[in-house]
Amino acid sequence: MPRKFPENSIYNLIYTVGYPLLRTFLGFRVTGVESFPKAGGVIVAVNHAANYDPVLVGLACPRQLAFLAKIELFRNPVLRALFHRIGAIPLHRGAADSGALRAAVDVLKAGRPLLLFPEGTRSKTGELQKGRRGVGMLAVRSGVPILPAYLSGSFHMLRNIFNRRVFIHFGSPIDTGRYLSPRISVKELYRRIGDDTMARIKELKNANHG
Repeated sequence: MPRKFPENSIYNLIYTVGYPLLRTFLGFRVTGVESFPKAGGVIVAVNHAANYDPVLVGLACPRQLAFLAKIELFRNPVLRALFHRIGAIPLHRGAADSGALRAAVDVLKAGRPLLLFPEGTRSKTGELQKGRRGVGMLAVRSGVPILPAYLSGSFHMLRNIFNRRVFIHFGSPIDTGRYLSPRISVKELYRRIGDDTMARIKELKNANHG
C-alpha cells in the first residue's frame, strides 16, 4: 500500500493499519471524495454519532485533517503527545474557547483542512441534530468553503461488528461567501450557515440511504 501521508509518520501509520481493517471488517466505503479540495483551507463538516468518528473521517479523507478535541483528553500524557503529533487542537467545552477558535482559524488560513462537527456534540440517538453557529463563524472568519459529509454506520458500530457497514459520503463544497450581506446580523449569518450545512448533510443521507 502506498504511503498516504508521508509528511506525518504517525498519521500515516494509523492510515496504513486502520484503513484495510475497516474495509475488511466493516465494509468501509467512501464516495464523493473527488469533491475534496486538493489544496487550501476547508472545513470538513460531518454529523457526529460516536467517539471514534474523527478516526473514521480522517481515514476517509485524502488530506491530513486538523481537529478539535476536548481538553480532558490532553491530560493523559500519552494521548497528549499523540494528539499534538496528529494536529489536534485542545478545546474547553461548555464555554466559548477563544484560544481554540483562533487556533482553528489559523489552521484554515494556513491552507489546511479542519474537521468540524456542526451539531456541536455527539448525537445520543444517531439521528441528525440541529446545526450550531460555530461552523458558520469559522467559515466566515477564515474565508474558506465548507465540505459537507454524511457518516453512516458509526452509531453502535462495535456491536455485532461483522454485520456493520460504514459509509462516508462527501458532497460539493459550500461557498460561504454567498451568505455575506449587510442586511443580516452576524448571529443570523452564522445560524443560517449552520442550518444550511446540516440541510446538505441530510440531503447526502437521503440520497444514499433513503
